[in-house]
Amino acid sequence: MEDYRESAGRLQHTAYRNLRQTIAYATIFVAVVATWMLFIGQATPTNFPWYAVSILSGAFGLATYFVREPRPRLYVLAAAVVLAVVGVTGMFLTN
Repeated sequence: MEDYRESAGRLQHTAYRNLRQTIAYATIFVAVVATWMLFIGQATPTNFPWYAVSILSGAFGLATYFVREPRPRLYVLAAAVVLAVVGVTGMFLTN
């Protein structure tokens, strides 16, 4: 029974780590796309703030790899997700 609990605990830990990494990668991808759109000249004064928010979300997504404590890392990841959603929504609404 103890082996089962240990295996289930390891599985939950790796599943959470994989989910966290995937979410962080998604916010970083949004930031890369927003940066690319800035470089090719898609940004106008009305939608520039949304691009900036998206790039900031990527910075928060990247910061999750440098935060070691679980609780603050969760907060940084949540901030990255919120900023990515706000940035992408703003980009779509202003285009």
